Amino acid sequence: MLGSQKISYSPLYAVLVGASVGVIMEMASQLTDRVLLLGPLQVIHNGAPLSQPPSRKVRALLGYLAMSPRPVTREKLCELFWDVADDPRSELRWCLSKLRPLLDRPTKKRIIADRKQVWIDAGSLDVDAQSVTLRMRKTLADASPGELRSVLALFRGDFLEGLSLVGAPPIENWLAGQRHRFGQMRQQLLERLSSVLPPESDDRIEFLRECIEVAPFDEAAHLELVRALLRRGLYAEAQRQINLSVTSLRTEGIDPETLEAAFAAARRLTSKPDVVSLIVTAHFDAPSSSSPAGSRRSTVLLLPFTAAPESVADADSISSDIIFGFAKLRSFSVIARGTAFSLRTLHPGAAAALVNADYVVSGHLRREGKGYVVLVELIDPKSDRLFWVDEFKCNADESFAAPPLLAARIITGLDAEIHVIERNRALLIPPASLDAWQAYHRGLTSMSRFTSDGNREAQHFFNRAVARDPTFSRSYAGLSFTHFHNAFHLNVRESKREIPLALETAEQALLADPSDPAAHCAIGRAKWLAYSHEGAVDGLNRSIDLSPNYAFAHYSLAFVQCQTGAPESAIAAADTAARLSPLDPMMFGTHRVRTFALLRLGKVQEAAQCAKLVGLNAGDHVHAHAVSALTLAAAGRLDEARAERRRISDLRPDYNFRQFKEVLHMLDDLTDIYRSAAKLLEIPE
Repeated sequence: MLGSQKISYSPLYAVLVGASVGVIMEMASQLTDRVLLLGPLQVIHNGAPLSQPPSRKVRALLGYLAMSPRPVTREKLCELFWDVADDPRSELRWCLSKLRPLLDRPTKKRIIADRKQVWIDAGSLDVDAQSVTLRMRKTLADASPGELRSVLALFRGDFLEGLSLVGAPPIENWLAGQRHRFGQMRQQLLERLSSVLPPESDDRIEFLRECIEVAPFDEAAHLELVRALLRRGLYAEAQRQINLSVTSLRTEGIDPETLEAAFAAARRLTSKPDVVSLIVTAHFDAPSSSSPAGSRRSTVLLLPFTAAPESVADADSISSDIIFGFAKLRSFSVIARGTAFSLRTLHPGAAAALVNADYVVSGHLRREGKGYVVLVELIDPKSDRLFWVDEFKCNADESFAAPPLLAARIITGLDAEIHVIERNRALLIPPASLDAWQAYHRGLTSMSRFTSDGNREAQHFFNRAVARDPTFSRSYAGLSFTHFHNAFHLNVRESKREIPLALETAEQALLADPSDPAAHCAIGRAKWLAYSHEGAVDGLNRSIDLSPNYAFAHYSLAFVQCQTGAPESAIAAADTAARLSPLDPMMFGTHRVRTFALLRLGKVQEAAQCAKLVGLNAGDHVHAHAVSALTLAAAGRLDEARAERRRISDLRPDYNFRQFKEVLHMLDDLTDIYRSAAKLLEIPE
């Protein structure tokens, strides 16, 4: 009886559990029978396609069984395919009889059916859709152009292209779901391949065109194709693509206004000025009567802090400093001081309504001994609900310095909290509906995971933000940071390609807003990657000059100086970053800065204490764990160092000292210390 036989019915990847992807694909290439579902259905035997059965249900049944990871009951198949048939079981038997000549061989039966279940023994079949599913995650993570092309080559079209079963809604729904799933996979592969190919390559342009074919309403793909054409100097072709993109969106009833603005900005940022004038039409350069749909940023109203009569002047000074400091950060729109102070007697909700503010900040200052204490509230003006409340203190011995110090800490705390609220709001919005501001916050969320998948998601969201609002410099700065992460941590093998991209997108941020401290910070970090250390320090100092309360710029300056500059200056900058943002998720980076600087100053045991904190908070950041392991080893704390060494092996089994040395620009004093420590931990050179 068939039911008593031990039969393998799982698809190829399930049969070969435990084998590596390379082994599986090598074995698949040796199979003589293939089922091709990504495109019109084909069954290949010994390299030749077999004639397809004319029945659409037979072909759909083959696809369904080939994709099923387990046996399917006859009852379920009858419900899916023949909900109105007089004798569905007879219909099923007839369809199976038509499938057997396609898949059964004299020495191998693949269509298996007992009285209750039906399945395909796919252990000796190569099913293209199953191969794609198996290879996707590893292919996207490794990002080898050859592997990406290899997987893309399996797509000949949509899943079971051209096949429909109007009289069987459940199967129609299943087909739609499979087409959507594999369409997304194909889009991910195309986007990844276009991101790893050289920016000006012909292949990249063609893959971007294919990406638009797969996702015709993805504005980011349209914009990136135009940028690629402009980088090549193909201005007329870029203009034709702009016309095609705008026309296709209008045809589908989609307002192309934000994409048109993005195209115009791309030409200003990428094209040669003497050529741009030849191709930019008056329509694109004419000022819009309304701001782009994607340019909305949250607006903050800070009401002057209250205080006892003798401290009102100090309260007003701190309130003014916060308003000015917030404006310098350029993260949010901030109501000007004059207007804010004129509203000081109103209820927060009424004041916010007059200026259309999304957030209201209020507070109370009091003297406590020799210090100042400020209670700060962040309020939702629509509901009077408290988003956040905190208390800030500082010593008032030097009264001239106390208000600015308090203001700096309050600015950083408010900035971080509002970004968290905006991020959480953006996470609840469908990706296709995100505006530039929301897409930017989704990008920050993804980037903060410090994983390859997270970085790819971040690039997708930042590109969407750029497409929605090409004047929003933070989106370009975000893109620059993703390329920094790739070059420094996630995809070091591609650093020669990632470093120019980090610099290019940072420069685009600077062109979009020359006064944005995040743009100058991105310039500084990109120049550090390129070993332009003086240029890096200049860019980071410019960022700090523009916004002394920008904690990330202080941290970045400390990161550069601890390796190539004065270690004392690095510690001072790290202390400033920690004081401004004491709960920063990047605090492990601040500990890493202190580790380098203390080690260069000869304070080995203090450095080891900081290194221990690095390892405890670094997540999956392999280089940070390496800093922890090597510093602990240098301090003679070998048991703790070996525990960190095991963590490194888990994250990256092939990790070596060359990788560590290449991503960090250490002077000889640090390099020699860490090389000796690497030998103790048996980290290969």
